[in-house]
Amino acid sequence: MKWTYSERWNKLLERPITPLTDKKARARHSNGQLYTAVPPSDGKRSPDLRIEIHWETEYVGVIFMDPYGRDELRYTFSVINGLLFLDGARRYEYGDSEVRGGYADSTYMESYDFTPDGVAHRTVESGDESSTQSREIDVTLNWEAIPQFGEYDSLVRRDRDQPFTA
Repeated sequence: MKWTYSERWNKLLERPITPLTDKKARARHSNGQLYTAVPPSDGKRSPDLRIEIHWETEYVGVIFMDPYGRDELRYTFSVINGLLFLDGARRYEYGDSEVRGGYADSTYMESYDFTPDGVAHRTVESGDESSTQSREIDVTLNWEAIPQFGEYDSLVRRDRDQPFTA
């Protein structure tokens, strides 16, 4: 897949902040500096996803966006012992709203926080209501190799096991 790079993604304007050449993005990757990668938008106002990589803070975020450019699903990874660990997943819903990008407020959020020792915490927020539950799970599939620059296929898998659906 061909990626385009920037320092960050502007959710309000639905465009990159400070576009980067492949060479500059590769240097940021090597130096641990924050950069964002997005695939081609195929004529749409916003791409389907973006990846935020910041090796200096041992963080990777993969954000899938809906047709209105809003965050729909976010996976966060931390670097632990030379591997990536999926430590969080967030799903957002916006009801009937057609508000675009960063201007939208979600009406529902479901989040999962995972620990390397196999505990998952699930939080659901809907309106003013919030509930949390925890349980032990197998986190074997939460581990991944750290990708090389531009080789993000393993990160952009949208469907990952959800620990509370079984």
